[in-house]
Amino acid sequence: MRLSLKLERQLMKSHLANVLDLELSCYPDGKFPADERQEIIEIGLTTVDLRKLEIVAVRSIPVKPTMSSISPFCTELTGWTEAALNKQGVDFEEAVRRVVEKHGAKNRLLVSDSAGDRKFFDWQCAMFGKPSPFGDFELNVSVDYSIYAQQFENVSLDDKLEKLGLRFEGRRHRADSDSMNIARLFIELKRRMR
Repeated sequence: MRLSLKLERQLMKSHLANVLDLELSCYPDGKFPADERQEIIEIGLTTVDLRKLEIVAVRSIPVKPTMSSISPFCTELTGWTEAALNKQGVDFEEAVRRVVEKHGAKNRLLVSDSAGDRKFFDWQCAMFGKPSPFGDFELNVSVDYSIYAQQFENVSLDDKLEKLGLRFEGRRHRADSDSMNIARLFIELKRRMR
């Protein structure tokens, strides 16, 4: 599959891509208490070398919750407790600064498994009066997968990996593991589509 000329020019500026996955605060059936709203509690970023098609680094940025509590349901799903996030996490503004300054988000291709993570990140940035940390170039690996597999219904990350002969590695619903597995899917698709 040929990349657009605009995207090819951007990739000449940086041979690295950031693969994004988010974990969000959650309640069963998405029903939050009236005074709470969903927010980012973990940012997973996996850096991929686009020339070598290799994973360079996998990172987790835990984020202290300020707009919601961490429900037992959320802890069971993600493994994060409110105490652990408050101890290990950083403020959302610091997380955004790291994404931009340490991980070059403005100048790298952003890869995700859905359009939702970027949209939610941008929404939360707007809530905090911050601009989006990402540049103009984004690739939804689910679209590439659908084209490659000729399978146009939405399937899970596990199903996509399995179709390509891969197995999920790490812990499900942890942003670093999920972003790493999305990166593995992205790399395998790029190898097969060359």
